[in-house]
Amino acid sequence: MLEFTLIRNILIIAMASSIISTSLIQRIKEGTKSKKYMLLKSFIISMIIGVTFSLSFSNITWEYSLWVGLISFIGADAIYKMFEDKIFDSFSNLEDVIYIERGKNK
Repeated sequence: MLEFTLIRNILIIAMASSIISTSLIQRIKEGTKSKKYMLLKSFIISMIIGVTFSLSFSNITWEYSLWVGLISFIGADAIYKMFEDKIFDSFSNLEDVIYIERGKNK
């Protein structure tokens, strides 16, 4: 059986890392005159940022972190929107609110 919660978490992490890697790839494209091997460079950057981001800011394993890198290269936002209403609840329908109590000033 598919673990929909795990897939959703991987997609959300991939969306966050995709934002970072897309920005970095755009900077590299602007800074280089040669577009040779740009697809390979984009893949490597997405994998490095995706794996590093997911290992740093989540508790998922290396195996799932590689999926994060691959999905961020493919386009995590497009994949999530494709599954949003079919499998997952949309972000606007989520009602889980986390309240963080601020410490008292001394």
